[in-house]
Amino acid sequence: MLSSLNLIKEQFQLRRNGVFKFQTKTHLKLQMGPYVLKTAENHSELIESFKLRNEVFNLEFRGLTKTKMDFDKYDSIFDHLLIIHTETNKVIGTYRVNCTNNPTNSYSALEFDLSGLLQFKGPYLELGRACIQKDHRRGAVIALLWRGIAEYMKLTGAQTLFGCSSLKINDTRNAALVYRYLQAQGSVVEKGCDPRKNFSFDDFDVWMHYFKNPLSTGHQEEAAEMIPSLLKSYLKLGSKILAKPAFDRDFDCLDFLTVLNRSELSASLDRKFNVNK
Repeated sequence: MLSSLNLIKEQFQLRRNGVFKFQTKTHLKLQMGPYVLKTAENHSELIESFKLRNEVFNLEFRGLTKTKMDFDKYDSIFDHLLIIHTETNKVIGTYRVNCTNNPTNSYSALEFDLSGLLQFKGPYLELGRACIQKDHRRGAVIALLWRGIAEYMKLTGAQTLFGCSSLKINDTRNAALVYRYLQAQGSVVEKGCDPRKNFSFDDFDVWMHYFKNPLSTGHQEEAAEMIPSLLKSYLKLGSKILAKPAFDRDFDCLDFLTVLNRSELSASLDRKFNVNK
C-alpha cells in the first residue's frame, strides 16, 4: 500500500511540474565512441535524467536513501542534454540548458543577483544540474558534454553561457580558501552578482581575511583538490567566477556563478567543435 501511495504522489509531482507536457525546443544528436549525446525527446527520457541526478546528487553526494528522482519546476522549460552509453543503453550523463534573453528570471537568480550579468551580450544560455554517473567520469565524457553545449550554443545563437558550478563544500573556511585560490589564479571577475542573503556563507569575509594572498603551497594544494573536474574544464575554456560563492542549504553544497562568453572561448574549442563557424 505504501509503495502505491508513493507512486501516486510521485506521478502527481511530475504532472504538477509539467513533466508530462515536456517538449524539446532544440534537437541535437552527436556520437563519440561508445557514447551518444542527444537532447531528451520525451518525458520518459527526461525521467531517466531525473533518476541519474538522484543517484548522483541525493544518494552519492548527500547520502539520502529514500529518494528516487531529482526534479523541479524548471525542468519542463529547459532542454536536457543526455549522454547515453550505447553498450548498456543507459543515461550516464546529463546537463540541462535554457536559452533566454532575460537571465534575471532564471534558476541561478534564486541564489544570485544577476543584474550584473546584463553587462554581457545576450542571448544567454543557462547551464545547470550537470552530473555524470560515477563509473563514466572521464575526460572523454566531459569533452562530449562540452561539444554538445558548443553545438547547442551554435544552434540557438547564444552569446553568453552562465550557471551555478557546485562544489561539495558546506563550511565557510573551505569556501573562502577555494575562492581566494581562484582569485590568485585570475579566475574571479566580480560583477556585482552577489549571493542573495539566504544563500550567503556566515563569516565569509572573516575567513577571506585569514587566507591572505599569497597562499601557502599547502593551502594551494588543498584548494585545488576541492575543485571538481567539470569546473576545471570551465576554467580552462576561459570561464570566470562572477561573485563570492553561494551556499545551497538544500543540497548542502557551494555554488559558484560562472560565465563564459562565446567570443572568448579558447582556440582549442573553436578548432574542435567549430563553435563560431
